[in-house]
Amino acid sequence: MQEEQTTRRRFIVAALAFSGVAAPLGSTWLKSAAAWAADDDAGLDELGRMAQLLFPHEGLDDRVYGGIMSTVMETTTDDQATQAMLDAAANTLDAARETSWLDLGAEEQFAVLQELQDQPFFAGIRETVRFHLYYHPDLWKHIDYPGSSKEFGGYIRRGFNDIAWLPEDE
Repeated sequence: MQEEQTTRRRFIVAALAFSGVAAPLGSTWLKSAAAWAADDDAGLDELGRMAQLLFPHEGLDDRVYGGIMSTVMETTTDDQATQAMLDAAANTLDAARETSWLDLGAEEQFAVLQELQDQPFFAGIRETVRFHLYYHPDLWKHIDYPGSSKEFGGYIRRGFNDIAWLPEDE
């Protein structure tokens, strides 16, 4: 099975197309990401939970996932395409069932994500979360990653050259 990769151009086209569809529906249907952060913690909680289901790490504090989405929202206040993507995600998650997505059980939440994985916003959020999550120092601590070694002369000088499983050069 060949997966179709979402390019930046395809994402922008999808975001613009979505914003063209959403605009006639009125501003009550589509809030800005800043509004989510300011007056609706449920939107942030939904996106944080979505991040947790996309990239589960057993034992990683839920606040890390919420913090990542909060950071994404804060850094994209001037980026209308990304705001539209985040808003589409939060609204679509709730619209998928007759109740709030957060009120669903974990299996049902995951099922909703599987149903929505072909939506234009899904790949954008997945890649945004992946970037912010795996550059987050709290995740590094959780998986015992010491961080970048470039500043310290690379990995060889920090004890990571103990690869005894490789054959010796002859």
